[in-house]
Amino acid sequence: MDETRKNFFARVWGHHQPGAPTGTNSRNATILVVDDSRTIAIALQRILENDGYLTLTAFDGVEAVGLAARYRPDLILMDIVMPRMNGFEATRTILANELTRHTPVVIISGNDQPSDRIWGSRLGAKGFLAKPIGRRELLAKVQETLLHAKRETMLRERADAASGLTTTPDKPA
Repeated sequence: MDETRKNFFARVWGHHQPGAPTGTNSRNATILVVDDSRTIAIALQRILENDGYLTLTAFDGVEAVGLAARYRPDLILMDIVMPRMNGFEATRTILANELTRHTPVVIISGNDQPSDRIWGSRLGAKGFLAKPIGRRELLAKVQETLLHAKRETMLRERADAASGLTTTPDKPA
């Protein structure tokens, strides 16, 4: 892990437990940014952090799957073309995992192809953003997706309570 990322994790996780509210944004969500381009990943991370979100960054699908399971972010922004495991494979793996299956994934891609949108949707992605992504477009999609996920979680919890089941795992302490 490079020094910048070590410092970031020490700063964030040293003072914050995943899932605990922090930051200036009332949404207090943690977003996993996944892109093999460090330039794009850092640019997205800065936009999100400037709007008050906490961020995690992965540079390939394998790393994304591990971070998603460990920290259970509130949203994942997933690039498609990456080494070791592409974004479609990572999305499939994340959404098949009991711990992360309800985590919304938004596909981000430099190819604005209908086939990429359809394939992402079939895998369970909640949205698609074409690169280059503008600040307003990014923040609007993040807010919309998080709001929709919150509604889905409340509906699931109500249904589970009515049936006496608990299917949504707690975030780590």
